[in-house]
Amino acid sequence: MGHFYDDPDFSYQDYWKNRDYEHQCEILAIQNLLDSQHFNNAVDIGGGFGRLSQLISKYCRKTVLVEPSAKQRALAKKLLKDTKIKVLAGLSDKTKLEDSSVDLAVLVRVMHHLPDLNSTLAEVHRILKPDGVAIIEFASSLNLKSRIISWLTGKPILPVPLDRRRMANIRQGSIPFVNHHPITFQKTLIRNGFSIQKILSVSNFRGLAIKSLRLEKILQQLLGKLYFGPSIFILAKKESL
Repeated sequence: MGHFYDDPDFSYQDYWKNRDYEHQCEILAIQNLLDSQHFNNAVDIGGGFGRLSQLISKYCRKTVLVEPSAKQRALAKKLLKDTKIKVLAGLSDKTKLEDSSVDLAVLVRVMHHLPDLNSTLAEVHRILKPDGVAIIEFASSLNLKSRIISWLTGKPILPVPLDRRRMANIRQGSIPFVNHHPITFQKTLIRNGFSIQKILSVSNFRGLAIKSLRLEKILQQLLGKLYFGPSIFILAKKESL
């Protein structure tokens, strides 16, 4: 995955220049999920150039950003140079962090690159302390637009894992982009030793003429029950396996 974000012709920072609505929606979601909580140690896994790391650090005594891309790590070190946030090399399923070493793990814009969630969720479970929590975001296959298309075409959106053929096609490409079904995603979380604490629907008005952050803030939790938006944020707690 790192090689995609190391491409000199691709700028992940530029990607976010015209996506302030989505960025602010994700900030609202993290604030909603963490509320007034405070943690000793946190990790921003796949944190890229540090877009959300400073926000996460406000809830933590120590924060680490783990990122596979050398280019993104260099940008993160520059962006976070005046902070105490450490930037380390690592993969979502091989963070190189110690067992039971963090209270909070955050994975935003990571899971859509992972056709198979299990190795990453096992790694998150490993590094979390007992009763530690994770904020995990994923692109939802059951969003409103997908449901409308399903209704028009008559093709159902099934809560099943990717078939082998699609998995093979994804592996042949340079990087996978996968929408996960919310029900399947939650079942996978539970199988990997997590309990679901809270679900939010995020970026609910993306693509509409009116992008209301006020409505977004009010409706994230309500619409989370409906899996309405293109992005779902889950607050999950580590349980014993």
